[in-house]
Amino acid sequence: RWEDCLSPGVHGPFFPRILRRRKGKREFGKTITHIVAKVMTTEMIKDLSSDTLLQQHDDLDLALDNCYSGDTVIIFPGEYQAANLALLTDDIIIKGVGKREEIMITSEPSRDSFVVSKAHNVKLTHLSLIQQGTVDGIVVVESGHMTLENCILKCEGTGVCVLTGAALTITDSEITGAQGAGVELYPGSIAILERNEIHHCNNLRTSDSSKSTLGGVNMKVLPAPKLKMTNNHIYSNKGYGVSILQPTEQFFIVAEEALNKRAASGDKKDDKMLFKVMQNLNLEMNNNKIEANVKGDIRIVTS
Repeated sequence: RWEDCLSPGVHGPFFPRILRRRKGKREFGKTITHIVAKVMTTEMIKDLSSDTLLQQHDDLDLALDNCYSGDTVIIFPGEYQAANLALLTDDIIIKGVGKREEIMITSEPSRDSFVVSKAHNVKLTHLSLIQQGTVDGIVVVESGHMTLENCILKCEGTGVCVLTGAALTITDSEITGAQGAGVELYPGSIAILERNEIHHCNNLRTSDSSKSTLGGVNMKVLPAPKLKMTNNHIYSNKGYGVSILQPTEQFFIVAEEALNKRAASGDKKDDKMLFKVMQNLNLEMNNNKIEANVKGDIRIVTS
C-alpha cells in the first residue's frame, strides 16, 4: 500500500504541525538581530554594521519567541534546545557563528517534532541539528521554502521531509543516521540539493521490503515532485542511494541524461525502465557521486 511506504512518524503527511499564526513585520518596520548568549561582548558584534538593532537573549527559545519577519538570530558555540523551532512561521535567518560542529541544537525527547516550518522563506545556516527521541522528521517543511546551508543533521528518527507544495534547498550540508531516507520528498514538493553528503541512512530494523529500499533520497511521484541534485555524495546507506516511489509500473514519472556513470543497478530491462521514468520525472541530476549503498544506487520502487 502507498501509505506503508511512508517513513515512520507520529503524524501523517497532511496533518498540520503548526497552528501558530504568522506575525509578519514589526509595526515600525525595523528588523532586529538577536544575539543568543548569556553575556554579549563587543567581540560578538564586531562584524555587524553600526546601525544594527540588537537584542540579547539568554536562550534560543526566547530569541525565537521575539522574532518578527526579517529578523536574524545569531548563535554562538554551545548546546541549545528550543521548542519554538517546531513553530517557525516568520521569515527569519538562524545563523551559527564559529565551527558548525560546536553549535549544537538538540531536540527535546518528550516532543514529537524538532524543526518544522511553514514560513514563506526561512534559513538555517552554519549549525548542527541533533535529533534525540523525536519521531517526526528532523526537519519538516510543511509549506513555504526552507534553506539549509552548511549544516550538520544527525538524525535519530526520520530524516528531512518536504511535504506537498513545500520547497527545500540544501547546500554544503551533511545528513546522516535517519531511520528512513535522509531526504523524503512528498508528491508535488520541490527540492534543490547541492554539494551535500547523505550517508548511513535507513537504519530501520524491519523486514518490510517497502521500507528497506529507502536510503539517501526518496521521492513519491503522484504528482511528481521536482528535484535538482548537483555535486552531492550519497553513500553507505542501507537502502538505495535514490529511490523513486510510484504507485504502478505503468505510471512513468526529467533528467537530462544518465544520473551518473553508474545510474542504476540491475539488468538492461531495469536500465530502460529507469531511463523512461527519468524522462518524464522533473528530476535533474549532475555530477553526483552515488556509491556503496547496500541495495544499489538508483531504483524505481512500485507500491
